[in-house]
Amino acid sequence: MTGTQKTSRQVQEEAAAEWDRYADIWDSWTPNDRRDDAEEAADFLAELANGGTALELGIGTGRVALPLAERGVKVSGIDASPGMIRKLREKEGGDKIGIYEGNFADVDVKEDYDVIFIALATLFVLTTQEDQVRCFANSAAHLNPGGRLVVQNIVPDLTNYQRGRYNDFDTTAPFRVSGRLAGHPSMAWFEMNTVDPTTQTINRTDVIVSEKGNRIIAATMRFAWPPEQDLMGRLAGLELEGRWGGWHQERFTFDSLNSVSVYRKPTE
Repeated sequence: MTGTQKTSRQVQEEAAAEWDRYADIWDSWTPNDRRDDAEEAADFLAELANGGTALELGIGTGRVALPLAERGVKVSGIDASPGMIRKLREKEGGDKIGIYEGNFADVDVKEDYDVIFIALATLFVLTTQEDQVRCFANSAAHLNPGGRLVVQNIVPDLTNYQRGRYNDFDTTAPFRVSGRLAGHPSMAWFEMNTVDPTTQTINRTDVIVSEKGNRIIAATMRFAWPPEQDLMGRLAGLELEGRWGGWHQERFTFDSLNSVSVYRKPTE
């Protein structure tokens, strides 16, 4: 291990501190938003699981896990944030979800599953390529033969970060500001992102204005292109079974904004 490489425990602690700050407002981020696709995701995953078992990496407040459990799938999840887990436990049906607290790159669980899934670009929360590769490998190790790893991601579009396109600031790095109402008219959520394309790193600052008060939260993410993600799958011994532009199995094309990729573990 190099002197700058963090241990899995350090990564988990930093993630817990970072994402705990989102816990009490996270469910306001998706209602009335085009990304609120939990029911569609649950339908897609339930068909793959076929009444079996599923594990969500980065389960958060259970946005997808809870409707998936309602479809007869035995669901478990991993998350580093005690705050997110607490919110999940408070929801109806949350006590029926098996929860592991930890760094989801480790996939430190005792069972094997028919489906392991990562929703809403959560793979990008792992901020190094090494951790993302390790996540794929550990997921493959906990899949039953013929099981699937399902990864939903945004498709990176660096034209959103061209200098001067979205702002008039004199910055020396690709920069973007976006804002929208989040879930209800009493909250506004502004995202300010700076991107380093050489490391595929996004340094993100969220400014959240609401009647409960204002807050500023910083987060770091690392995006991965679909071909890079496919290589992670091959290194883990998984086969790309299919890729779509969304949970409705829309055709994946050059202008797709999202991807849903299914990787299958061979039976032999």
